[in-house]
Amino acid sequence: MGLQQYKTLILVIAVVAALFVASPAIEQIVIFPQTDSLTELSIMGPYHNATYPYNIVSNQKTTLYLDVKNHVGSTALYLIDVKFRNQTQSAPDSFNHTSSDQPALGQISFCVANNGTIELPIDISFQYNVEANNETLSMQNIIVNGAPLSTDTTIAWNPDNQGFYGNLFFELYIFNDTTNTFQYNERFVSLWLKMNT
Repeated sequence: MGLQQYKTLILVIAVVAALFVASPAIEQIVIFPQTDSLTELSIMGPYHNATYPYNIVSNQKTTLYLDVKNHVGSTALYLIDVKFRNQTQSAPDSFNHTSSDQPALGQISFCVANNGTIELPIDISFQYNVEANNETLSMQNIIVNGAPLSTDTTIAWNPDNQGFYGNLFFELYIFNDTTNTFQYNERFVSLWLKMNT
């Protein structure tokens, strides 16, 4: 190995050592891209998987699980609105980032630590009856974790799909410290259910 090759080797080692020593200082001035802070909301069926109830019978109890994962950078206070609608009533709009104008039947509030996850078991059953003409189903109550939530939703018979169909959905809100109010977090999960007679 010649003198020139030794000089090159020593120069490479010196540059690598200088970068290694200077890396903490370089890290302070380099701007890393910011990641979006977000909250994840998911729903699981009775077996903690994507097997969801579909055919519902009045007063039949089933369990759902709502998972909320907090990645907003700090502990967050959340609120979930429990809502139910028929096929003609408004749903949340993902395109316009708006919640449904349906009134909340009930609410669930909770805190989640940063990078934490909470699982909320939801025991649910539906109380309804079908009118004498067999064309209209009248919802009376939705029982959530033992609490009856009153709803006056009526569901018309769907001749195309041969049944009564209702949409149970959960909208997520997060507490805004600046305004001291809950604001819609643009997250919702929903299940379409066939209400059997």
